[in-house]
This record gives sequence, C-alpha cells and structure tokens, in this order.
Amino acid sequence: GVTLAAEEIRNLILQLKQERYLLAAEMLEDSTGPLLRKLAQPREEAEPVEACLRLLTAPSRTLPIIQRQIGSLLSPLGSCQLNTVLDAVFTRPQTDMTFYTAEDVSTGGAMLCAAADDITQRMKKILWQPDQAFVLTSGTMAVGSDFRRFKTQAGLEKGHRVMESVSPSPFDYRNNCLLYLPQIPPRQRVEDTDVYFNELTAELVGLIKAATGHALVLFTSYAAMSAVKERLWEESLPFPLLTLGRNAPHIIEQFRHTPGAVLLATGAAWEGLDFAGDGVSLLIIPRLPFAYPDAVKEKEREDYPNLREFLRSVVVPEMQIKLRQGFGRAIRTETDTCAVAVLDPRAARSRRYFQSMLEALPEMPVTGSLRAVRQFYHDRKEAGYFRLPTAG
Repeated sequence: GVTLAAEEIRNLILQLKQERYLLAAEMLEDSTGPLLRKLAQPREEAEPVEACLRLLTAPSRTLPIIQRQIGSLLSPLGSCQLNTVLDAVFTRPQTDMTFYTAEDVSTGGAMLCAAADDITQRMKKILWQPDQAFVLTSGTMAVGSDFRRFKTQAGLEKGHRVMESVSPSPFDYRNNCLLYLPQIPPRQRVEDTDVYFNELTAELVGLIKAATGHALVLFTSYAAMSAVKERLWEESLPFPLLTLGRNAPHIIEQFRHTPGAVLLATGAAWEGLDFAGDGVSLLIIPRLPFAYPDAVKEKEREDYPNLREFLRSVVVPEMQIKLRQGFGRAIRTETDTCAVAVLDPRAARSRRYFQSMLEALPEMPVTGSLRAVRQFYHDRKEAGYFRLPTAG
C-alpha cells in the first residue's frame, strides 16, 4: 500500500525552502494548502476520502513541474522526499487500489491511504510456495486458540497444510491481574456527549485514586482523549497527568521516570510500548477497540452474505486482537501486578460483547467493586508504591 501524510508534504516544502528553491516551495504550498487543512482534522471528523482525493488534482499538476525543472538538482534527501509524495499522489489512477483515510498517530489528524484490492491473492501466489516452510509467530495472532481471522487475511484458510499451536503464557494472571467492569458503566449517547464524558471522567477519577496513579488510559480516538484530558485537569488530581501526542519519545520517558503518573494515550500506544514494573499498575480501556469503518472494510463486507456474518468473522475478531494488544501493556514481567478496567457498556455483564471480551483476555478474577480494586493494590504492592509524588 501507499500512504500520504501531511507531515511528508510539509517536510518536502521545508526542504525546498532550505535548498533555496523558493518558487517551487511556494507553488507546492499553494496547491496542497486545502488538502493539508483537510488532513489536519481528526480522522473521526474528517470528510469522506473522496473529498480528499479531489484535492489531489492541484498537487498532481504542480509536482510534475517541480520534478521536471529541479528534480535532478535536488539533494538526495530532497529527491527522496519529492519521489515519496509523487508516488502517493499518482497512485490515484490505479483501478486495483482501494482508497481510504487512516489515523495519523504522529499528529492526531488523518492521512490518505491506498491498498491493493487483492493482497490476500498476492500473498497466496507470491509467498506461500509449496516447497517452502514458514514459521509464523505472534502474541496476538489468535483469539484464544482460534486462528481463523489471521488465516483468512493471509490466504491460508484453504489448500495449505497449516499446523497450529498456542503456547500458554508464563504469567500468573489469576493472582497478578484483576478485571474491573463497572456495575453501571458510562453510556455514550450521541445526543449528549458531555454527559458521557463527565460520567467517564468520574469513573476514571475513582479508579486512578484507588490505584494511587500509576495508570495508562488507552483511548480509541484523539477527540475522546482530549475531552477527558480537559476534565481531568479540572479535577486537580495529585498525580502527574501526561498526554501521548506528537512528542512521543519525550512523553514516554517522562512517564517511565515519574512515579504515580497517569498517561493518556491512543493510536500506536495500543502495541509495542513496554512499561515493566509498577509504572502501569492500572490499565483503563474506555471503549472496545473496534476498527474505524473505511473503504477497505466496506469492500471486504461484500464477501459476506450479511452484516451479522461480517461482524462475527471480521469485526469482532479484529477487535479481540486489538484488545489483546492493548492488554499486553499491563503485565510485562512475571512479577508485575495490574488492574485492568474496561468501561465500555457493550462489554458489561450480559451485554452483547461481554463474552467476546472475556475470550480475548487471559483468565483472571472479575469485579465490579472499587473497594475490591483498592484491596487488590493493598494486598500486592509495597508501602512505597502508595507514596504520592512530590512537586518538583
């Protein structure tokens, strides 16, 4: 696939200016201005991808002119940046590509993406040769012991000899983990989001106080993270409050070295971050991480006879895998202890996705009591854990 992020365009404009090609920089700035303004919007607020694609018309005229006039004169860095943007812009005419917008985790805005329609067929033809053996391994490849979603995506569901194996985790989740599901979870109402964010913030405050900070809150959107951040500031909690935005390395290191801190994060924070020890002793997931609908999903939906089958075969398994990835931020070593709170009303007991959530997570005690959460920490943490951080 191909992606086009606002930062790539801005970097090219800056590079042209630094190399003193000011007219070229001005032309590119003018032609991409409307597109950059669109991409600056959060993905959930952005217009349909067709609106962004229409804004590629002006850059598609400007970029070849820049390439012809100064392409051979640019530095290696400038030439590389120009070719990257050119490739993305001129992917549009290809009929075997699906176009969509995705979240730009570095800015909180959107970026344009194009993916091959037949990626599964290409994998079948190119990668899975009959005379080759492959070992595929990942902590989030299966849901429980079910590999069906991965095999479908990879083109391994039929006609291949596939052996499957699930290795149990060495971590003692039953003793070192606690799953908290509020008895009355905050309900997200379209007609009154303020009420929802107020209820969600109140739930977060109770949990953060119970854990004495040491919390990571994983959101599914920048808009929700921003709304909660404003409300948490008003609560004047005695714990450092950090937000994982564009300056990710700095904020991550600050969180690691600030005992009792609370980190609000989204995007790439769902996977890959390693906070061993007491730093993340409370993991809060306000909403189940269902994938944002896009053109790729709409096209895949056509392969299923009805919406129910599509949800069962694609949407729910992908949510479960993402949830497992997020849960992986909680327990990183055999001695870590952590309470995990899932606040989505759809995951409450007897609700639609309660069982799907349990299938995605390791077996552990479940509670709806904040008192039980507080007791969990007092039973497992050393005295120093409960000392509030001092100013300065």
